[in-house]
Amino acid sequence: MLKVVVVGLGRFGSTVARELARGGAEVLAVDRSTKLVEAVADDVAVAVGFDATDASNLEAYDAGGMDAAVVAIGTNFESSVLVTMNLKRLGVGEVYAKALNDMQAAVLERVGADHVITPEEDMGRRLADHMIHDSVVDFVELPEGYSLRRFKAPASWHGKSLAELKLLTAHRLNLVQVLRQGAGDGEADLEKIALPDGSLVVMAGDVVDLIGPDKVLEKFDPRD
Repeated sequence: MLKVVVVGLGRFGSTVARELARGGAEVLAVDRSTKLVEAVADDVAVAVGFDATDASNLEAYDAGGMDAAVVAIGTNFESSVLVTMNLKRLGVGEVYAKALNDMQAAVLERVGADHVITPEEDMGRRLADHMIHDSVVDFVELPEGYSLRRFKAPASWHGKSLAELKLLTAHRLNLVQVLRQGAGDGEADLEKIALPDGSLVVMAGDVVDLIGPDKVLEKFDPRD
């Protein structure tokens, strides 16, 4: 089971926490505000009120043992930076941090954020696409028991071509995209290879977007 700590329970953070829990993740939801904590308490595994800029508080709830973290603090950027640093120092593998602008994004990446989220910008792009292109689907509801998942390609896939892996015929998996790290270290340097053909060779560090049966995806997703 995926274990995630979400720090900051405003509109964005609380939505992320609830949707993660609804998707089967074990969620530790954190905020200084007792009111915000109480609002999500019935929807997540654990909801607590404390100051996450104090690493000892995070340690007390074993935040370092989580698979991932979402830093969703929107009003205090200094706190966002400190919490991101604390989570990385505690050993959280994947830290997603919310940024309000490019400058904040650059700082968060420098202090260790693995992924920077810009909710307003991302939503703006989606809205524009939806308005301009009638064929752009905002949300696709997959059949029950099927999911779109993103995870690091398993080691058993490294060095093999997609033709060799036979994901569709052997496993009923549809590969939508491969994300491959370029020359830099940030997300902006990721090469996005959409709908690759059978000649593409999977490399160590590749991240894949796959659609398929949940039971099959769970065999390959290292978090399961």
